[in-house]
Amino acid sequence: MELRSKKNLAEALLIGNKEVVSTVAGKLLKLKKNNFVERPWGGMSIRSFKGLCPLLNQVAVSGMGLGEAFELSAWDGDAESKMHPSLLRFDDGSEVTLSELLRVRAQDFLSEEFITSYGKAFPLLIKTLDIKELLSVQGHPEGNTELYIIIDAEPGATLRLGFRENIQLELLKKNLLKGRFQQETLLKTLDPIMSQSELQEILQPWISQRKASFSALIVNSNIRDVELWLSVEEILIELKVLYWQVLDSMNVIPVKPGQVIYNANPQRLLGQTGKLATAEVHALGNPENKEILALEIRRPGVTFRAWDNVRFPIREIDISSAFEVLNLQKTKANEFIVEPKKVNNRPGTFCSLDNDIFCVEHLKPNEKVSVLVPEMSPHYLYAIRGRARFFGVNDSEIGILEQGESAIISKAIGSYRVESMGPETEIIKVSLPVGV
Repeated sequence: MELRSKKNLAEALLIGNKEVVSTVAGKLLKLKKNNFVERPWGGMSIRSFKGLCPLLNQVAVSGMGLGEAFELSAWDGDAESKMHPSLLRFDDGSEVTLSELLRVRAQDFLSEEFITSYGKAFPLLIKTLDIKELLSVQGHPEGNTELYIIIDAEPGATLRLGFRENIQLELLKKNLLKGRFQQETLLKTLDPIMSQSELQEILQPWISQRKASFSALIVNSNIRDVELWLSVEEILIELKVLYWQVLDSMNVIPVKPGQVIYNANPQRLLGQTGKLATAEVHALGNPENKEILALEIRRPGVTFRAWDNVRFPIREIDISSAFEVLNLQKTKANEFIVEPKKVNNRPGTFCSLDNDIFCVEHLKPNEKVSVLVPEMSPHYLYAIRGRARFFGVNDSEIGILEQGESAIISKAIGSYRVESMGPETEIIKVSLPVGV
């Protein structure tokens, strides 16, 4: 792509250079795949999944793995999205955030219906999660549901989702507040002899082993100041009991590659409340630290941590806000499992969710069958496995997506065809309802 202007491609695109806009809008708008954020619960498998070289010293250096890759993040009204925006990088090395591009040139990439519905932005927050340790026990505001597509999982991996029994709210809140106070007390007592990271390294294996005794903690951790640890024995035992009480209050869902889980209030409960479907309480990951790679799809919105599983360093929690939005009624694990269904008259296309929040389809071309996608509103694509080539009008190639890569389809592309470049390919397509 040659420019008569001296400006780089990103600048030329933002000022509306017709040649550049036409070229970029007519291709896959590919997003950078390494928009990583370190998390204390994160693993490192995400790099190999995305075809990137390993960082062997990552966890040793920072104490955290690469917990998340922000794949689609272009909604400045959400603090998390604004902090980790999706980036576009062009052949000349210039870059622009997707949110800035849409703010300035939305009319070239988004349809009028889309802009009318959502403004000059893309109100989805899509991440690849690399879960090595338990995430916090959390919830989201009303209307924020989540869909998880399990990319890979160690044998025996599980996650917690939805309360398995009716919850006595005031008792649980009281216990969690006491637990946080006990964590802070423990920290003050042990602070003279170790850092919070060292404390986490010692405590996490013991707490996550349900039957491990306090004496086992003392013996196995090579603790020097035994008297000091004995002074906090009662606190530690109570914290461990609370850790397991909270986990046991939720459904345990075994996970495996290819599984689809929709985190939303069961339909049978919505009629009783009159509220919008909202994510149930959840703590992704498991005490055994069996790693999970998952694609998480949701609308942007704040996360309320109710409890952080006795993790150090201590992170902020908001117990009251979390329980204002969480369903406290009993649910069952099978209410969250989704089986993608074939889409009529569209070979190789399966749908796992289609509601007034978003629509998620699975495009599965193979060596014999390509997948046709009819003309529709701008949407998002993610290569969950394999490698695919895309063809637009007049069978012209508009781009390639490889495993771990994602892209936006602009209004200029219209209908297109997806062709697999290997024996097995799956592309996740996420779209938003418009004009409703």
